[in-house]
Amino acid sequence: MRIHEPGLTMEHSASPGEAGGRPSQAEEIGEITARLRKRYPPGEISPADLAERVRGYHHRFDTARIRSYVPILVEHLTRRSIETPSR
Repeated sequence: MRIHEPGLTMEHSASPGEAGGRPSQAEEIGEITARLRKRYPPGEISPADLAERVRGYHHRFDTARIRSYVPILVEHLTRRSIETPSR
C-alpha cells in the first residue's frame, strides 16, 4: 500500500494475515505460544495449558480498539500466571 500526501510518501507492505499488515488473531496466538514454549519447557507447564492460557488472555482483549500492544500484554499476563502461582 502506498500513501502519498504532499511532502510525505510512505509505503507499507502487508504481511500474511489481515489486510493492513497485522497478523490474524490465530497467527498472533500462535506466535505468542511459540515464544513462550521456548521459555517454558513441557516439564514446567503442559503445552495444552500454555495454549489455553494464551487464548484466554488474548480473548480478554477482543474488544480492544488499539491492537498494537495486545500481544505484549498477553505474553506478560501469561508469563506472570506461570511464574506466580495462585494461592
